[in-house]
Amino acid sequence: MTTSDIKPVTCPICNAESRYDFSSRDLMFDLYTRYDYFSCLSCRSIFQQPMPNLEEINSFYPANYSIYDENAQVRSISKFKQALLWRKKAYSHLKPSGLYKFLSLIASPFYQFEKPSYVENGTLLDVGCGNGRYLLTMRSLGWQVQGVELSEDGLKVCRSAGLEVHHGELLSASFSADSFDVITARHLIEHVPDPHSFMAELARILKPGGKLIIETPNSEALGRVCLGPKWFANEVPRHLVLFSSISLLALAQEYGLKNSSINYSTGPKIILNSVDYLIGNRGKPSNKISWRRKLSRIYIWLARYTKRGDIMHTVFTK
Repeated sequence: MTTSDIKPVTCPICNAESRYDFSSRDLMFDLYTRYDYFSCLSCRSIFQQPMPNLEEINSFYPANYSIYDENAQVRSISKFKQALLWRKKAYSHLKPSGLYKFLSLIASPFYQFEKPSYVENGTLLDVGCGNGRYLLTMRSLGWQVQGVELSEDGLKVCRSAGLEVHHGELLSASFSADSFDVITARHLIEHVPDPHSFMAELARILKPGGKLIIETPNSEALGRVCLGPKWFANEVPRHLVLFSSISLLALAQEYGLKNSSINYSTGPKIILNSVDYLIGNRGKPSNKISWRRKLSRIYIWLARYTKRGDIMHTVFTK
């Protein structure tokens, strides 16, 4: 089959005309099945076509895809960062000392925190919670936390840590409407074959005035533009939809969610893993080589300067 044999299809996000973008294989596990991706001419999302069924999707995840650390320890938050949360995010119960209050006053203009502003007796749901470390950290900061996790390995670690976690997909959890003050879905929506049903459920269970935090690869990242099929965050075939800011904001708006903020981040891992794909490196990963990490700073600077970072960090309000 040649690219000329592939007919245009409609976008699963906005139903606009879409055209063939690229074909690739599972570079992470060095498999050779071909997968085709299309790009939307309107919202600029990138998506796998045909969209696989659940059985096919499950086959994309071998047993060694994710390794869940059996010790889901709370990530320690320094006194300085606690003072910043106290000053910037309403964590008044943390009560920092006078010294850290002063330091946070000076430093606060230069810090951006991904953690949500505190809500007294606030409820937080992490969808795709993995081994529960984020939930444990947020619980230590005063939140009432719950999770949703598809992996049995992740579920085991979470429950051994005393976390309340639903095993399965979000829809099967059947949470009541208006249940959560904050919902986080980090590096998850790109794996979902039906983003509309997923976003509709997120909006339904979020409280009015609540915050939805989504992190996902940026389909318009500088690395994807430069490296195309070799861009690590394509993660063919597990990433079913790569969102642009336009497509993600439009999808959320369709279900009554208003964008509060959008930021982009870039680090050495994605670009250096992409370089390994490009050069066929099977030895020591470039991300573990000091001089290559230093050289990657050029890309990081360019991505930040052009506002085309690899990862989108978005906050929506209901």
